[in-house]
Amino acid sequence: MRKFSCRIYGVLRDGDKVLLTRSHFGQDTFINFPGGGVEIEEAPGDALCREFVEETGLVIRPVRTLYANQEAHLSTKAPIQIVSVYWLVDRVSGELRLAGNGDDVLELLWCDIDKLPLHEMFPAEVEFATKLPNLLL
Repeated sequence: MRKFSCRIYGVLRDGDKVLLTRSHFGQDTFINFPGGGVEIEEAPGDALCREFVEETGLVIRPVRTLYANQEAHLSTKAPIQIVSVYWLVDRVSGELRLAGNGDDVLELLWCDIDKLPLHEMFPAEVEFATKLPNLLL
């Protein structure tokens, strides 16, 4: 049986920079935007807010949808297709944990919008990240 994983991510800006996570999954280390999986019976907006707090320590407010993947992205770790949606978010409160969350996020980093580390991202994030500068105009 084929399965899908619905993922939701937030783009938090600080001028010309965006917040990214350096995370690990098994032995792999990668960079992506704060966010993650939507649980069964969980509203996507609620999942975004939950994941953002878990990964960054920040309470956010979703502002608007920026992008949904157009390509088919198959996981390299499980027999699933990944469908990702990216939102622009605003910070509401909380303390940013740059040193990570003690679990899957190793560290948080601010990166220039036009210099995102594409070589450290999974294909679904690369698809989005290459379009991000124009989506934020």
